[in-house]
Amino acid sequence: MPRQVSMDSVIEAVLAAYVDAQSTYEKMSGGLWLWEAPEYFITTYIANRIWQLDGKKFLTLENGSTQALQDAGARGRGRLPRSLREKGRVDILLWWANASPRAILEVKNQIFAKDPYAKDIERIKSFLSRGSDETSLQFGALSFYASDYSGDRKSARDKVSDHIDRIFDHTKKLLGDSFRAKLYTTDINEDLPDNAWQAACIAIQRQVT
Repeated sequence: MPRQVSMDSVIEAVLAAYVDAQSTYEKMSGGLWLWEAPEYFITTYIANRIWQLDGKKFLTLENGSTQALQDAGARGRGRLPRSLREKGRVDILLWWANASPRAILEVKNQIFAKDPYAKDIERIKSFLSRGSDETSLQFGALSFYASDYSGDRKSARDKVSDHIDRIFDHTKKLLGDSFRAKLYTTDINEDLPDNAWQAACIAIQRQVT
């Protein structure tokens, strides 16, 4: 029987996809960096990287939110929280080998403001909270890209690192005590003088009581 893909392997694949996407877009565009590409460009790289992992799994893109909950056994009764965006879609839905949803993966390019990613965090939180005793969902993840250039006071490397740390700190505040979050990152890349980029992924799980 094929082995199950570990959560860490999934996250590593997500980060490797950003590296692939950055390299490819820089070459195909004649030197532009990934922050200038559309998010769906990154999403397809991530899906392909995860699919190539050794182990049994399924992936769907732009999966309907309500259907994902229903398939996870977490639809329940009553009105869904607004944060779930009942008619919205999940960027990538990772499925267990038994064809039940395992993880909600939300993909971001460069993050310039709190509101867009805060909504994704609240959404992941709502997915994992719904029917927590019965749901097949194991974890959620928010991935993103960060790039910057050196200034008078801070190097590009420090600015990128600080930006990612701020997003992670804010994410933990949004999640509260009922969830745990872990930050994964690529190496900081300095392909051009005084410029740097890095990809990050925050894995989110319910606290086990």
